[in-house]
Amino acid sequence: MSEEEGFLRGIDYEDPLVRYRGERISYTLKKLSGRDLQLDENFLIDTYYIHYLPMPIPKTKEDVPKGKEIMYRFIDMMLNSPLVEENRNYSMVNSAVSMALSVSYVQNLIEELERIKRTSQSQEERQMAEQILNGLMKGSGGKQGQKQQQQQDSQQMEKLMKQVNDKALSKAIEDAESVRNLQKIIGGNGAGTGSILNFEGEIHEVLRLARNTEIKKILEFLSGMPRLGSFTKKRTTRFSRGELYGYEEGSDLERIVSSELALPEELFYIKLAESQLLLYQKRIKEVLGPIYLLLDKSGSMDGEKIIWAKAVALALYSRARRENRDFYIRFFDNIPYPLIKVPKNAKSKDVVKMIEYIGKIRGGGGTDISRSVISACEDIKEGHVKGVSEIILLTDGEDKIAETTVRRSLKEANSTLISVMIRGDNADLRRVSDQYLVVYKLDHEDLLKVVEA
Repeated sequence: MSEEEGFLRGIDYEDPLVRYRGERISYTLKKLSGRDLQLDENFLIDTYYIHYLPMPIPKTKEDVPKGKEIMYRFIDMMLNSPLVEENRNYSMVNSAVSMALSVSYVQNLIEELERIKRTSQSQEERQMAEQILNGLMKGSGGKQGQKQQQQQDSQQMEKLMKQVNDKALSKAIEDAESVRNLQKIIGGNGAGTGSILNFEGEIHEVLRLARNTEIKKILEFLSGMPRLGSFTKKRTTRFSRGELYGYEEGSDLERIVSSELALPEELFYIKLAESQLLLYQKRIKEVLGPIYLLLDKSGSMDGEKIIWAKAVALALYSRARRENRDFYIRFFDNIPYPLIKVPKNAKSKDVVKMIEYIGKIRGGGGTDISRSVISACEDIKEGHVKGVSEIILLTDGEDKIAETTVRRSLKEANSTLISVMIRGDNADLRRVSDQYLVVYKLDHEDLLKVVEA
């Protein structure tokens, strides 16, 4: 086996795409750690393909060059890990999840070894950690490799390697689960929704999001909702040319069922005159406008309320993406915050920025619901957003509404208002809203009530 190759059979380590995977992992590790770790690139490639391939096959131990034994040990431990096998259903042929697993595993592996090297009270353990780190670096081998070979067969070395491997792998699978939830919830993976967002190019940003405590809570909450990924809103209108969905009687010759043409001429004209000809019923799908969401971030919303409201925001974006609609979101307290737009053909980096923005918002400030609704209406009237007919408002409603002004603004913008009251009630808002929902439990059922409204 050449020293320029890795440890898996069937991988062409000179293939440009294979090299790209290794370079991408190395680049992502540098972005996350802020330094160049100088790791062996073939080792990085192998950590990726262990998860990506349906059945990765290792080369024999006898094929391992001197100085590469430590890398081979880690590859072998991953290949024989029940955690990796259990997770393969999600990582197989999924480049973003495989990339997340590889990057997170290597990052946690290095950080754990460096921690042991820096803080362990055992000199022997510190030396072993340094030895293992050296064994993962570019160009490791030669005399140093022979020295390592003499030392690394000890039980202590094996125990330490297993310890850091298991810890790194466990953290990597946790990170990859969040990446998978992002793909499932935000990208959409149902039939007819198009390809899921890959996220591979922004994997360092996605991993940072995956490790954000609040985003992780939201993703875990949403991932337990099987109905979320399948609901779509469809509107149709009857039309003479379109999709066939039934039969009716009438006189529209463009939609006549062919069997009617075989009728005797006299009977045919009688049925035509009396509008009793058998016709096809046809319809076409209406194009749905963008989703515009106003989300209250005032002090009274802090805590469970705003986390649930953010989950609703991501669920509504998920629906917008499946229905090929633009998505707008504006937070407000006593003032409206900048309008965020995610177009229907958004790239993954735009979606990541939107989620990152949502994750950073914290509850605080006063509440001015009227001003936020008027700002949304201004967005529509001035053309900052196009095609919006409904404004969705998420709030706990602790404010006095300027009814006359809000009604006038909604009328001028030709828009309707759907208000969702989060553990609250507001008589003024109830009167100006076209649809008024109240939620108390803040669970999956309440969320679906809003998303399906």
